[in-house]
Amino acid sequence: MVDSSAMNQEQRKMWDKLVTLLLYGLEKGLWNMLGEASFAVTNTVGKEMLEVMEKEGLQVEGRDPGELMAEIGRRFVEDMAIAETFDIEKEDSTVALHVHKCILMDVEKELLAAGVQPFMCPFLNIATSALRKQTGGATSITDFQVDPNTHRCLLRFQLLE
Repeated sequence: MVDSSAMNQEQRKMWDKLVTLLLYGLEKGLWNMLGEASFAVTNTVGKEMLEVMEKEGLQVEGRDPGELMAEIGRRFVEDMAIAETFDIEKEDSTVALHVHKCILMDVEKELLAAGVQPFMCPFLNIATSALRKQTGGATSITDFQVDPNTHRCLLRFQLLE
């Protein structure tokens, strides 16, 4: 990890731009090679990210899926400031996360303009991995919408039996 605390404002701005360019290039490159199969990467990336969050105290096992999604959302919003707010929607065997004003929206807007469905969303990656771990793998992504106009994303999961 890079310690950005010693960076001045201009260096921090350039660092943020570099990270944004790397994310855009990685997503676009994988999409160009794999197309929609790129979504298979979400669980692998999410698994690695989830391990870090579990080391920092995230409890996955034994939690209600709605509570688990709420805790992931809370950590991203309050602890990491990745998004401004989020809402959880749980109905029977589905759980959804609505993300408002994510800091990655500019990258996702550019990806959509290039014909790429964003798939490296931290919320999507970790939520997918956490729900699959919690359900023993019985979870699928049923809806993933990114709307740059409203600065909102919808992530919906089906909990399978």
